[in-house]
Amino acid sequence: MRFLVDGMLGGLARWLRILGYEVRYDASGKDNDLLTIAGEENMVLLTRDEELYQRAVAKKIVSALVVGETEEERLAQMSSTFGVRLETNVEETRCPECGSSLMQKSRSDLAGEVPKESLKLYNQFWKCSNQNCGKVYWVGSHWKNIRRTLEEATRLARLKQ
Repeated sequence: MRFLVDGMLGGLARWLRILGYEVRYDASGKDNDLLTIAGEENMVLLTRDEELYQRAVAKKIVSALVVGETEEERLAQMSSTFGVRLETNVEETRCPECGSSLMQKSRSDLAGEVPKESLKLYNQFWKCSNQNCGKVYWVGSHWKNIRRTLEEATRLARLKQ
């Protein structure tokens, strides 16, 4: 499943990429452009804009009006509506920033790009394959927050069933 996300849902775009989904996000995308892209490229349009959602429905574009106020609520809606799995798999995770694939890297490959303390503490690292992005990721202390968010989203999705 591929998603096209409007400018009001940048956080959701990042989460869907972490979960391994292909997501196109442009904070300044115009409504007409979003409708054209979603229709021509068979992407699911996600928006908080009720008028844009109604226009997508009228054009028979698969879409969702995202109503949750928190990321957990929004992820739960994606799970309930589209069957989005709320668990990470580092083999599928995409760069949260740009959506490109991630490549596993060794500590020695990343000397100078990662804080020395993180190089000492952690064993696994991934780097974005997009040279214009090049962000580096590792399973650090923030991982607990990621797990908590996904656990809460899973709980909320179960309540909707």
